[in-house]
Amino acid sequence: MAARPEDAGTARILSARTGARRRVPLVLTWVLAVLVLGAWGAWAGPGWNPQPMTNLIVPQTASTAIISAVNTPRLGAFEVASSIHEVALSDGQKIQVTLREPVGKEGQSPAIVFLHGTGTFTHKAFAQHATWLASTGIVTAVPDKLLNHYSAFERDYVGLSKEYQAVATWLRAQGSVYAREVGYYGESEGALIAPIAVVNDADAAFLVLVSDPAMPIREQGAFAADAYLRKLGAPSALYQAIPRLISGAIADGNFLYATFDPGPYHERITVPVMMAYGTKDLSMPIVQGPIRVAEDLKEAGNDDLVLRYYKDADHGLRIDKELQSQPYQDISDFINGLPSSVRMSPAVAGAQPRQDYTAQTLETPRWFGSGDAMAAILASGLMLTLLGSLLMIGGRLPWARRQTYRGVGRPILASGVLITLTWLAFLAYVMAVARLALSYETNRWVVQGGVLGVQILGLLALFFLVFAASRWYARPMLTRRAGASLRVVVTGQILLLFALAYWGIYPSPFF
Repeated sequence: MAARPEDAGTARILSARTGARRRVPLVLTWVLAVLVLGAWGAWAGPGWNPQPMTNLIVPQTASTAIISAVNTPRLGAFEVASSIHEVALSDGQKIQVTLREPVGKEGQSPAIVFLHGTGTFTHKAFAQHATWLASTGIVTAVPDKLLNHYSAFERDYVGLSKEYQAVATWLRAQGSVYAREVGYYGESEGALIAPIAVVNDADAAFLVLVSDPAMPIREQGAFAADAYLRKLGAPSALYQAIPRLISGAIADGNFLYATFDPGPYHERITVPVMMAYGTKDLSMPIVQGPIRVAEDLKEAGNDDLVLRYYKDADHGLRIDKELQSQPYQDISDFINGLPSSVRMSPAVAGAQPRQDYTAQTLETPRWFGSGDAMAAILASGLMLTLLGSLLMIGGRLPWARRQTYRGVGRPILASGVLITLTWLAFLAYVMAVARLALSYETNRWVVQGGVLGVQILGLLALFFLVFAASRWYARPMLTRRAGASLRVVVTGQILLLFALAYWGIYPSPFF
């Protein structure tokens, strides 16, 4: 956007006489703007400051073996017969169930119903888990998960529990099953649903919880994100995004299942419980969770809890993505040895667990931190920036009534481009970090270098905006149309900058 000839001489005189003095105020103004955005980002909240985990769980022995008064079969003791059945639910719907039974076992067997986590939903899941247990004389049932109770935005855990209870009732009617010894196996998210089924099923005999969140997903998810970021060596400012993303998503009434607290159901469980974790499960509070469950069980007068930790296993009891057999031998011994297994076995055994920080309750964000409000702010900022930029460009077209922006046009358009690039780089960075975290990989160049690149872009964008604003202040527009176009584009850019600051892009002494 070239200046008019009559402005050129004045500009040269100003730059010659006051150039040195103007650079200092410009830099100071820019630094002040950076500090304002950084301070606002820190204040906007909610904050994130998890406390060190001081409570410890010390295993009584390194051996995870379950001890009981009877001899229990080893894995592979029986051949396994597999069959698929249709089971009718209370509402008339039918689901498929894979039934696995030990071949050649005399008499009736204990049985267990598998509850799905987030990653599985058909009767074909848990094939190895269920086969191992069936080979030790336990009848296993893996049902489909009714997806009308389950979506990304809404999940009806109570409704899902009724489905699994119906499968347990059907299982008790099978000739190979001893009806008084039917229990539930819940893994990951399924461990949130299993306590509901056990409490509402008066005939439930036992409960197995594997990689149990033991608390609302809102808290567990924030804990997991924190643990992953610490493992990656992420910069401290990035942690502030954890509560803002999770709480912001829930604030609009979506993902309300993330607030479901299994604690009130734990407090009503009276059957024996076995919990199992891998010591390298970063996604679960492997110390805090069992402590909370044990305290809840005491409300029901229940001390029948057996806790096992498996060295180097991660979420779902896997090592290098391979399911480990020892946990399922122990689970089998727990079930086959009841009731003596829970009384004679060490209450806590296996490898030493470590949880560095506690899972904490997330605060509710301010109105502008909700998902809908943040999306509206971002969309408005982009729309105004684009509209204002088009108005400015249109004002320079030959067939239009030509406008002059007196040296403000180019820096303001440059700041708009840089702000947009900063947002694109930030989103790409978040996706890259998420991929690294979910794959348990580390890459310092991406984690540290990526955020530095985003911050540099953000600082440059703010510098050009401050530079444009200072020129505008020194050289008021000659027409209302030019001034209006600048106001539109500046308003949009300010919205985008404050939205960036909310996610910790600008440094602050308060982080």
